[in-house]
Amino acid sequence: MALREIADIADWGRTQISMLHGRAELVQKLEGDIPAAKGDGGQGLVRLPDELEGFELAQGLARMYGDDILVEHDNESQALLIHEHADEIARLADNPQAAAAFFALLPAKARDSLPSVLTAIRSRTAEQDLVAFSKALGAALRAPTLIPAFAKVKADLTKPVDGKITAWNRLALLKGADAPTGVRTAAARALALDDFAKNPHQDWRAGLNEAREYDLPPDLVAMALEVLAGDGRAAREVFAGMGGTDVKLSQIEKMKLFLDYADQVSAGDEVADAFGRVLEAGTEARTENPGRHSPSAATFALDAILVTGLLGPSLPATAKDSMGVIARSYVHELASGARFDRATNRTSGPRIPEHWVPLPGVTPAFYLSPGDTYRFLKTFVGEEKPVADFNSTMARFRHDILLSAACLDAQGDKNYFRDISMMFGDFSSIAFKATKDVLGEEDAAGEHARNFIKNTSGFLLGGFSFTNEIVDLSWEVFQAYGLSALGDEWDDSFEKQVETATGERTDLARRMKFDMAYLLYSGGYSTSRPPQELINATTGTLKTYEELVVEAKREATDNKKWEHILQEKLEAYEEWMDENGKLDKEIEYSSRFQSSDLAENLLRLPK
Repeated sequence: MALREIADIADWGRTQISMLHGRAELVQKLEGDIPAAKGDGGQGLVRLPDELEGFELAQGLARMYGDDILVEHDNESQALLIHEHADEIARLADNPQAAAAFFALLPAKARDSLPSVLTAIRSRTAEQDLVAFSKALGAALRAPTLIPAFAKVKADLTKPVDGKITAWNRLALLKGADAPTGVRTAAARALALDDFAKNPHQDWRAGLNEAREYDLPPDLVAMALEVLAGDGRAAREVFAGMGGTDVKLSQIEKMKLFLDYADQVSAGDEVADAFGRVLEAGTEARTENPGRHSPSAATFALDAILVTGLLGPSLPATAKDSMGVIARSYVHELASGARFDRATNRTSGPRIPEHWVPLPGVTPAFYLSPGDTYRFLKTFVGEEKPVADFNSTMARFRHDILLSAACLDAQGDKNYFRDISMMFGDFSSIAFKATKDVLGEEDAAGEHARNFIKNTSGFLLGGFSFTNEIVDLSWEVFQAYGLSALGDEWDDSFEKQVETATGERTDLARRMKFDMAYLLYSGGYSTSRPPQELINATTGTLKTYEELVVEAKREATDNKKWEHILQEKLEAYEEWMDENGKLDKEIEYSSRFQSSDLAENLLRLPK
């Protein structure tokens, strides 16, 4: 019995020695031969045994793919086997060190050819499988401590390579990896953009079959931009250093390279689309708040606005949505860029123009000239969704700033409300000129009328809530009011459209006055107490024009039309305004300022 126990122990010892020997070899492989990497974090691979279990799984997957699946089977078998184990690859993302071990042990040739192999074998799940590999790679790249052997993989992915197909494959793998900023920057530059900056006039086509399979651009330049999209710091770092010391171009000139290139190649739409999203990222348009942009994002945004403005409506259509996103984030800069009350002949730049008077609540990070404001607006004013989204943002900005100005004016005679009304009047005038120059005067007027009618009709039919959409409706009234005051050529047509939608001729000037009265009263402007029937019992604020319309419709009877009831309510409203001379004058000034076409007439652009 004792001898048998000793024999069993010996057998167990032999299996343990074999296992430990295998683990020792694995540790040695993962330690690599890069001394600098081995000291990363001061830790190495001495955590036993838990992490080695994950490493052993990674080693098994790497052997299976690198030594078997990718080299020993026919196309159909390869596709099935690759997909069968793709979930295991995706799960490696939950263990970043194991994911790093997998890529460290996977032969470089297999890694660099993976996207091409998946399409070559006509895998029906190629896109899904590539996502799994990218997910695991991203986890490995983001791991807090670096497995030494993986450092070589990271270095390989971020250095130049012979052959555009290999470069395309690396970028395709990195695109879905959510890689760290440094990796994105280095890879985009090394695999495409440094050479592009030095000599853009090359054939950058690569991976045509692969691109079709993965719905990715077949253009190496576009692929490099795709890797940068979504990472603002990476975008800014690439444009700052692209091409290295051999390239003496400014950031604006580098940006223009991409626009020129997009205009010349068959993949131009994809280049422009990716370029637009890179500009979005670099400006932090989706991550920072309007009026509170960081200096680095604002500097990038100024160059982006200037360079795209050079093309105006000729900007590729696929980039226009991104211009709308940037515009929404930089409403402070665009609104103040339209001002004609100060520094009319200013040039765009980061410094406050001479004799400039800041307005409360308007905090631009840079100062646009009216001409550059106009040119940038032309990049997207003809596009329905970007314009609708921008209008909604500008509507809330206008409401909040005017309300804040009313509060300040209530505390002293600063005339902020008038000055800000003048700013919005100038902006509206320039924006309408941009729209006219893109769409034509008749279409531009029709667009304003349609938006006004749609939103007004929706409100009257109960489609609006007073707490939210009323701000958007106020913006439509503002634009329509300014439009109706600009000329007589299409005024009759505009009024007919409004009359058709509402059933009655709409007095836009009167509506605008009520809008101003509502804002001033809400801001605490000094007035007498309005009649009780003009006060909203729930909020305690002055009723809006739209609320009075809804009330009139509700109170209408067979013997008395709602229009007559509304007129009685408005007469009481106007009588109260007339009793408050200072308020009435403020309403009159601000209404007139916001309908002025002075900015359009003063805008003189060099030929």
